Amino acid sequence: MSRARRAARRAAWTLAAACLMTSAAGCAGQDDRTASSEPDYVRSLISQTNGLYYHPFLREERGGPEAQSYALRALAETGAKPKVTVAARTAAALRSDALKSSALWGRYWLVPLRDAGAPGVLGRDDARAVEKLRSGKGWYEDPALDDGSDDGRLSATWAALEVEAATGSLDAVPAAGRAATVRWLGRLAHGDVPLEKAAVLARCLRLLGEPVPASLTAATAPDVSGFTERPEAERATLLEETYDYVLLQESAGRAPRVDRATWQQVLNHDVTALDHEQLYDLVHILRATGSPARSFSSVARRLEGDRLPDGTMRDPSSYLGTPDASLLVQRLRDLAGWPVRDERLLAAVEKQAGAPDAPRDGATRLTVAALEHTAGGRDLTAPQKALCQDPSTVPATVTSDNVRDWQRAVWDCADAGVPVPAPAVTRWDLDGLEGAQAAATLVVGLHQSGHEDRAPGWLTADRLEKWATDPGPRANVYDRALIVRAYLLLGGHADESAVGRLAALVAAHRGCPGLPGLYRPDDEPGCDLKTTWAVWELDKALDGKLGALPSPGRPRD
Repeated sequence: MSRARRAARRAAWTLAAACLMTSAAGCAGQDDRTASSEPDYVRSLISQTNGLYYHPFLREERGGPEAQSYALRALAETGAKPKVTVAARTAAALRSDALKSSALWGRYWLVPLRDAGAPGVLGRDDARAVEKLRSGKGWYEDPALDDGSDDGRLSATWAALEVEAATGSLDAVPAAGRAATVRWLGRLAHGDVPLEKAAVLARCLRLLGEPVPASLTAATAPDVSGFTERPEAERATLLEETYDYVLLQESAGRAPRVDRATWQQVLNHDVTALDHEQLYDLVHILRATGSPARSFSSVARRLEGDRLPDGTMRDPSSYLGTPDASLLVQRLRDLAGWPVRDERLLAAVEKQAGAPDAPRDGATRLTVAALEHTAGGRDLTAPQKALCQDPSTVPATVTSDNVRDWQRAVWDCADAGVPVPAPAVTRWDLDGLEGAQAAATLVVGLHQSGHEDRAPGWLTADRLEKWATDPGPRANVYDRALIVRAYLLLGGHADESAVGRLAALVAAHRGCPGLPGLYRPDDEPGCDLKTTWAVWELDKALDGKLGALPSPGRPRD
């Protein structure tokens, strides 16, 4: 194994591999009708991990040290000189996460962060710690990998030498230890050596200033003819093997010869679909075989778009889609008039629902059922319908403590086309924001479940008016939109001045990086699907006066 976790990465490469050499719409998995209706930013929320939609706030979380490493390496390959300005606390967290994964590969992942200016992530003490992991027979051993095979030892030795080279410590390696490593590598280089192993041997020998045996460099580039017709796993393997071939030839001081046109086409089509390590492999292949820097403008744009303000990287390939986020996307589609039937989404949710570790609680099962109904038009089974009558899933009596769970459940039942009985309601105080939020949630839930006329007598537009007018500084955009909508449902009226204030509020919270049509709940940079739904619903109730809800006559974002 030439890289830590390569097998796991190959097994996880499903959507990205399927996307290779396809159209952008095909990669997103939408049918032509959906793809031509909704904006690209909605499709960009499809998880590469499981095909469901993910919550956009995940985009404001930095990736782990491995993703950081390959993203920064790929960006540097484009000719950029990325810089990071993380605080010491963040640097310590990244370092801790890396070393928990591997004492050797973890340090290797930190090299680009150190080169980009992250303080304290890697230093001479690390080189000394790495040297202590060299065995008396020359190879290095990583306790985290627990792999006593020659392949495991070779992988650990490669990582160790890369760290020592990056920290300028190779010259300080004791001569006896260095000689033992060279002898051990030489023994592994005899015989019929697989390409992957040959590449790592060549790189290790190059780092130690030793010649690469001609027997290793006799390998030719993998045959990528008919690439688009190859199975998914085979295409993923071809990328890895081509990178190995290039690394081998470079280490031997030879010019690699590959089918550059094929790999350039892969880059042109799939620059947004590949994970960071795959992207690094691909860019390195093309740079090593003569592609000019201008060929990588799309790579630079994508990676710069993945960067946070401190220069660290997001990791889109790690964003995990969920049924609740996917159902919110379906609700946004419905509000905007975009098609909701989606066979790709249906297949993804069915796969997730059938997984052995899938949640089995009533609330999650109900969300999945509603999602299957909206995406595939399927009627609920009898056990699924029974969830809407089960008080453990849909409370029969609503209080201020359980009103949010009740509203979520009746919303799911409404989306699934299953009626629910009107609840009993226990009165609560409306003197504070929390009480007003709960009251608004109740009113909206009654509307969603077809029981608009069952609002309790103590909950009137007059009682909610002051909160609709001024909910105070603690209320976020979702709270404000929900309370005003509930006030309108109860018969309240928003005058021109109130509408103007609301329009200014939502305009100030519109958009976040890569998601121009969604809304932020507060002054933080992340967008939120539920906030967007609340704003769009309120705009609909106000006949579009907020200018928030997409319409056929309005240009798409």
